[in-house]
Amino acid sequence: MRIGHRLRDIDDPEAGLTISDLLDFVEFAHEQMAIYRVMNPDYEWTITNQLLAFQIDFHQQKAWVEGGKKGPKPQPIPRPGVSAGTEKRYTTSKKSTREEVDAWLAKKRRTS
Repeated sequence: MRIGHRLRDIDDPEAGLTISDLLDFVEFAHEQMAIYRVMNPDYEWTITNQLLAFQIDFHQQKAWVEGGKKGPKPQPIPRPGVSAGTEKRYTTSKKSTREEVDAWLAKKRRTS
């Protein structure tokens, strides 16, 4: 370990490692430490890596569009915490005309 202690040092009074020290070590672990990677499985997704993935997705999409949208649409690089098919789509049971929407909005403005 970087701090010069091992887990077995908790029981050794000469080493001076307390449970509180161990908890601080775990809570404030550096990104390159194994304990940090175990506690944060998405540790590789730094802002730099997210921006790179965005740029790759953008250029693939742009090339697909400029190529006449031939072939399958490119899929974005999977991001942590985002699963495929989570895009929300809102539908209504009744389609309204423009006049009905305008009347509804006008009524809402009068009551506010």
